[in-house]
Amino acid sequence: MAKTQKKTLGLALGSGAARGWAHVGVLKALDEIGVKPTVIAGCSVGALVGGAHLIGALEEFESWARSLKPLSALDKFSLKVRRGGFIDAEPAFAAFREFDRNIEDLPVKFGAVATDLANGEEIHLTRGSVIDAVRASSAIPVVFHAVRHHDRWLVDGALANPAPVSLARKLGADVVLCVDLNAVPRALDRFDAPPPNVPAVIEANTAAQPGITGAVAKLIEDTQTAIKRQFDFARARKDASPQLFETTYAASDIFQMHLAKARMRAEPPDVLLRPDMRDAMPTAFDRADEFIEIGYRAMMDERGKLDVLLNN
Repeated sequence: MAKTQKKTLGLALGSGAARGWAHVGVLKALDEIGVKPTVIAGCSVGALVGGAHLIGALEEFESWARSLKPLSALDKFSLKVRRGGFIDAEPAFAAFREFDRNIEDLPVKFGAVATDLANGEEIHLTRGSVIDAVRASSAIPVVFHAVRHHDRWLVDGALANPAPVSLARKLGADVVLCVDLNAVPRALDRFDAPPPNVPAVIEANTAAQPGITGAVAKLIEDTQTAIKRQFDFARARKDASPQLFETTYAASDIFQMHLAKARMRAEPPDVLLRPDMRDAMPTAFDRADEFIEIGYRAMMDERGKLDVLLNN
């Protein structure tokens, strides 16, 4: 049951592909503590989760997303190399058309962020079809087809505003709770300052040394093994080079982290949730329960602060 709130709450749900399961956990936590948002602003997967929640299709969306696997996911889409991307997402969104509503008719103010390909402008979609808005907001460049919206070609809002605090304010929220899924990026920390020269490990023959008990000899051997493993790892890290897909993931995360930070310095939220999701691959939809729990815990950790802001 929702509490009586003195101030209106706006959710700014950020981009993050499969990490978006955390948004579901945040919504579950808010429902549990009786806090009802009056504004939801979403970018990319944040728009998908927020939109599905508001049109009553979140359960169906969860079921669909849980079925996505790295290879079998292709069955849900249509491969067509056109409109600036490889995949036409329309077949997937068509499954939810029966739930579609106009944004103006929703019980909560809603908006989705997209990016105009013509001029790079941030576009706020606050009228018309919810499905069309979230599809445009989540059209990852090169991967998914760009979406024609009136006279514009639109792509993923993460290129302009990955954590849309400004849109939540624009829609009238007094207090803004932002969920930034890229705050802790998937940077390639295995390349973080590897030692320039790794010394060889000195082997010791503990069995040949008199006076050493079996327990002590075992401790020395285990220590040597652990040290050798660390040196082997350091050598491998020193000699390794970044791979194509991990570089793509890391670059996208780093870009969105810096862009979100820059936007939030100018437009700070009142409450910022920064769940650590660096180990979450963009396609890891099968880790739903884990990511939902991360979002739930992140919200519960800040429930006291949110309550004070809403009722002070």
